[in-house]
Amino acid sequence: MAREWQTFVRKYEDLKIGKTQLFIKDLTPGPEKYNTKHVRAEIARSRDELPGADVLWLRGESGLRAEQPYYVRIIEELPPYVPGHAYEDVFAALERAQKEWNR
Repeated sequence: MAREWQTFVRKYEDLKIGKTQLFIKDLTPGPEKYNTKHVRAEIARSRDELPGADVLWLRGESGLRAEQPYYVRIIEELPPYVPGHAYEDVFAALERAQKEWNR
């Protein structure tokens, strides 16, 4: 059974299709529901592009959920944090971590 996850973005178009790093929250019923994970994952717009993938719901800054889901396959779980400074923009810290990963 496919799991369901959600992630937050400033704008829906900010989500990178393909391999990326992001924080995802588990929406699958059970004892792990609402747990957050920092992952390297592959993202696609349709299930056909990523067979066997889990459902990924996007929420924008205002909390509104996108009408259509994306799909996600977790490649690797990462430490539950990204290097940064207190009160730093988490999206900026993730962007730096992504650049390090792409080297």
